[in-house]
Amino acid sequence: MHKGFTALLSGAFLLGAFSSSSNYQLQDYGVGSGGTNSAQSATYKLNANTGQTSGGTASGGTITSKSGQTQARQANVPNAPTLGNGSGTYSNKLDCTINKGGNDASDYTYSIAISSDNFVTTLYVQADGTLGVTPVYRSYVAWGGATGSQIIGLSGNTTYKVKVNAMQGTFTASQYGPAASSNTINPSLSFSVSPGSISLGSLTPGSVISGGSNLSFTFATNAASGGAIYVKGQYAGLFSTAANYTISAVNADLTTQGQGFGLRGSGVSQTSGGPLVIASPFNGSSNTVGAASSTYQQLVTSGASVIGGAANAVVLGKSSFNTPSAGDYQEVLTFVAAANF
Repeated sequence: MHKGFTALLSGAFLLGAFSSSSNYQLQDYGVGSGGTNSAQSATYKLNANTGQTSGGTASGGTITSKSGQTQARQANVPNAPTLGNGSGTYSNKLDCTINKGGNDASDYTYSIAISSDNFVTTLYVQADGTLGVTPVYRSYVAWGGATGSQIIGLSGNTTYKVKVNAMQGTFTASQYGPAASSNTINPSLSFSVSPGSISLGSLTPGSVISGGSNLSFTFATNAASGGAIYVKGQYAGLFSTAANYTISAVNADLTTQGQGFGLRGSGVSQTSGGPLVIASPFNGSSNTVGAASSTYQQLVTSGASVIGGAANAVVLGKSSFNTPSAGDYQEVLTFVAAANF
């Protein structure tokens, strides 16, 4: 008699169906394996959830809705920031004001992304306004609040797009919102001085003598912070090689001086912008002059961009009865213009 063995085979079947009713159907859901809710090290943080809908999205032309605890607690996507280019005067910077998009609590922070190639390449505004490769999150107040802050170190004649995201702690960072765009301009500066030389003629002892013609300047720049015309004198006065003597440049009213030499600015104007002003010590009247020293000093200045700027300056000299007689007294004046971009 043989003993019989009976083998019992059992099969495991997993049945599944979308959860639904006559009014809805869950298209995407799952139950994870459980485990720790969060974990972290010095280099990462992990957030895990179980038993929730995973990452499905619903979107329209103006909104995107995500399900799940992690997505639901993300900050609102900020609106496009407000950009400014100094009314068309910035060549290397832009003004930027964050629009919070409903993230009104004080603990929200924001980062600012910028690109000149439609975000094929993306850089991020750093705390000092320069650009870097890593996002920097700061509060609305730290980014200048309603006044905003400046993005600096940009290229001229370039269109930039800027967008902002927000977060309120770990795992809450939003997507970057819609971008605003603005452009920088090409920097410009123009300047001239004429004539190339003037003659004081004979200096009569005790008399203030002016040159036969005024020095005339033109100045224009689109620099947002304007600029200036600077002057310096090679000899810091009227120097004679033959007599080895200098009639020194002075900051004074030559009427009351025994001798001296200097410049007095006059007749500033501009088509628009500015205004141009004569800088001290060259802003005196009548025979009061400023000394063109051996270092550059501002002669004419503007604190803003200026179009069609013009100015004049008169050169005045005076000798005394003790001044050595010579026919080669001269000064070499150098004028330089600079803009504050």
